[in-house]
Amino acid sequence: MLADISNGLLHPEKLIATTISLDAAPAALMAMDKERAPGITVVLPN
Repeated sequence: MLADISNGLLHPEKLIATTISLDAAPAALMAMDKERAPGITVVLPN
């Protein structure tokens, strides 16, 4: 799989829908039980 990513066959970055700060993570975790858009949320360090 890593070879496919390196060769440009797979694009895992397309799975990332949102990036949020570490400060916003608690609210995002609390909202996980609600309906939301598809995709992965990445938490960035402050």
